[in-house]
Amino acid sequence: MRVFIAMFAHETNTFSTLPTGRREFEARDLRWGGELFEAYRGTGTCLGGMLEVAAARGVELVPSVAAAASPAGRVRAELHAEVRARLLADLGAAGRLDGVLLDLHGAMVPEGLEDGEGDLLGAVREVVGPAMPVAVTLDFHANVTRAMVAHATLLHGYKTYPHVDMEARGREAATRLLDVVGGRVRPTVAFRQPPLLPPIAGQLTARGPMRRLHDLAAELERDPRVVSISVFAGFPLADIHDAGLSVYVATDDDGPLADRLADRLAATAWEHRHEFLHTAPPVREAVARAQASAGRPVVLADIADNPGGGAPGDTTGILRELLRVGARGATVACLWDPEAARACAAAGAGATLTLAVGGRVDPSHGAPVEVTGRVRALSDGRFVHAGPMFRGVEGRLGPTAVLDVDDLKIILISHRWQTLDPEMIRFVGIDPAAERILVVKSSVHYRAAFEPIAHEILEVDAPGLSSSNLARFTFKHVRRPIFPLDDVTLG
Repeated sequence: MRVFIAMFAHETNTFSTLPTGRREFEARDLRWGGELFEAYRGTGTCLGGMLEVAAARGVELVPSVAAAASPAGRVRAELHAEVRARLLADLGAAGRLDGVLLDLHGAMVPEGLEDGEGDLLGAVREVVGPAMPVAVTLDFHANVTRAMVAHATLLHGYKTYPHVDMEARGREAATRLLDVVGGRVRPTVAFRQPPLLPPIAGQLTARGPMRRLHDLAAELERDPRVVSISVFAGFPLADIHDAGLSVYVATDDDGPLADRLADRLAATAWEHRHEFLHTAPPVREAVARAQASAGRPVVLADIADNPGGGAPGDTTGILRELLRVGARGATVACLWDPEAARACAAAGAGATLTLAVGGRVDPSHGAPVEVTGRVRALSDGRFVHAGPMFRGVEGRLGPTAVLDVDDLKIILISHRWQTLDPEMIRFVGIDPAAERILVVKSSVHYRAAFEPIAHEILEVDAPGLSSSNLARFTFKHVRRPIFPLDDVTLG
């Protein structure tokens, strides 16, 4: 059996002014052909799960491209066209195939397009024809469109946020694809899209409305007629028509059952829509609470400046307040500032220098802060994720420096990446468990690895492009009316 495999993934924040081009993909992942196997075999990723099943089942995989970039603004048209063309050319030249496995995101917005994945899947379908099974993994934050549903045989969305089940979803997609190829399953699909745009910080699956929805989906999946169910929270900061929550139900040749289950899940999501709304303490209150805590570490989650949600990762509100109150035993992880990292490298380890850090992309979200400190450590920014997310995957933060300002450590990085793994702190010689205060620029993913070591976690309502206060953004393209932007009544 021969199966084509590829990845093309990006989560696009259309409110961001940071473009996503070749340099941004190369900083994260842009690999061709067999390099895909070398990078992802044995990792806690969708591709890792797909490779595991293929090896166990004796499936020959035909690799194409593995392309991903840190969330930011729209994907440059030329990069999108290059990767798309290479994937389709490889697919056309692959020879006899039994199926196609694709690891996509579901919220990629290229320049000139709203639906990057729907466009790609439509093109894939043109190459392979209507009968070829195409199985796709999608991020929990996918803004699923009818084009994605129409052109894929099966969609498999993550069921956890933080995303600790990527490997499992890759295994599921590969296994179900082989079921379809073998004639053991004939998928019929139902798709629902209630007028609901959940804020990011209200989407975590450990509790609240998403926990309720996924528990219900798990109960419904126990029916042997059900192939799979995915409840996508959606990515609200992609201002496109189809942004928001959606429900996808696949059954084995039972359309009426798929419709009934999809209707039930969509109705449950709508019934509990107010539970998605989110509030957090302002900067001064959160810092004061952290300072007063007797335990360590206290994690201050800078949820509105999350590079994993397309924010730059360079806002300075929390840093400025920590400096104002003279916080000690604290680490800010991580501040995206290539210029400051270069200045530290030029000064050398052990040097003392004065420089402005952060606030370079959008000073309205926090102007640069001038600090004087000692260069405590320098690094090339390479580390390996220890998990639970991205276990075994190499992280590349680019030239990295730690600037120590009277025991307030600022980790300066050159490639944007959210702080979802304590290894991003350990690799520069700081023990995160020993710090009094840890500032992490992440919305929810940090919880998977930081909750086990945190004495307390405080989400902070600071300014930024990944804020869960959607009233701060001017939406122009999302379908209206939609909750919570509008007061919606369903008939």
